[in-house]
Amino acid sequence: MTSAARITIVADAAALAGVAAERIAAAIVAAVAARGRADVALAGGNTPRRAYELLAARRAPDGASLPWSQVHLYWGDERCVPPDHPDSNFGAARAALIDRVALPPANVHRLRADAPDPAAAALEYERELPPALDLLLLGMGPDGHTASLFPGAAALQEASRRVVAVIGPKPPPRRLTLTPPVIAAARAVLVLAAGADKAAAVARAHDPATPASALPAALLRGRDWLLDRAAAAEIETTARASVRPRTEEGRSCA
Repeated sequence: MTSAARITIVADAAALAGVAAERIAAAIVAAVAARGRADVALAGGNTPRRAYELLAARRAPDGASLPWSQVHLYWGDERCVPPDHPDSNFGAARAALIDRVALPPANVHRLRADAPDPAAAALEYERELPPALDLLLLGMGPDGHTASLFPGAAALQEASRRVVAVIGPKPPPRRLTLTPPVIAAARAVLVLAAGADKAAAVARAHDPATPASALPAALLRGRDWLLDRAAAAEIETTARASVRPRTEEGRSCA
């Protein structure tokens, strides 16, 4: 277990969503205060969706609305489907967050994975990305994949390209994904994982002997992890930075 890992463990998926919304809001406020804008890349999948809904209702510590006009949204990966498709990460974020806040359309940087030429779309997105994201949200699958970086994928060895087209082992297979250089450059990374089916992969990801080629989530070792108790079940007790009680599940500063 690496001592650099910063791990927060909460009671369950509901508590995880609340704490995640709190962390994202704090990162937005801090980035806007420091640089005049917040560049945030969203994760797909089911785990963060409730967090986005809660984030839409949150306010800054002074009671004001979050500075959405200064927030730019990006995505860690996208399936090659239209934006209104049920599998679209953009579509899920639009329903849970984007349509609920005063976010200028020009600040929403969709990964156009449904373009006729995904490789060209990847190059275009590289030009849209900032040099460093203020916050990169990532999930993790039971197989240890993160974004659309799957075990054994050539994209895990990418050292210069920041966005690439990939073929994944789960449907829909054609995807665009951010690459390890983007993860390394991000000012902050928050990894969200809930459920007992993630427990073994979470433990492997924090084992220094696990290479990213075998378990891509190992790229995130030493970053911020937010886990429910089921996902954290196989982590050494001494690695647990804090445990949030169930009573915080519904806490909000809205």
